[in-house]
Amino acid sequence: MAFRSEILIKLDKKGRVQMPAAFRDELPVDDRNAFVLYHSPNLPGVVNGNSRSGFDAMLDRLRAEVLGPKGSIKVALDDEAFDPAGYLSASARTIALEPDGRFSLPGEFAEAIGVADGVVLTGKGEKFQLWNPARWQARKEADRAKMAAFVRGLAPENSGGGDA
Repeated sequence: MAFRSEILIKLDKKGRVQMPAAFRDELPVDDRNAFVLYHSPNLPGVVNGNSRSGFDAMLDRLRAEVLGPKGSIKVALDDEAFDPAGYLSASARTIALEPDGRFSLPGEFAEAIGVADGVVLTGKGEKFQLWNPARWQARKEADRAKMAAFVRGLAPENSGGGDA
């Protein structure tokens, strides 16, 4: 499973979003009738999406990495313990996918994104994201500069290579 591309999607008259076939095809066969949306844990106004099995696998990895073998028992027994997987699960919603690929975007996500001009679906490998188009464009330009700096940093010092 690898979500790729960026696609601007206009909402239909009923406020539904059309998930592109390229994204639907990345959902596991058993997950093609529904997927999971959840608020980004560190980017306000961004909504993440994943297959149900992909979301559950991410939570399992998070629990194993952050909590360790004894941490899961502590979280299960201590109602005041911070559980990052539980935090993500609380904001997550399973979204039904209509046979034609449309889905209704819950109001809490539509409001967070600001969907007046539609949404941009961006592939992020194991997940995808929904962005406000203007915010996505600004992020994309900032990331382009970061990518250029990253690539320049890969070149060995004094390699003598110039701009191509």
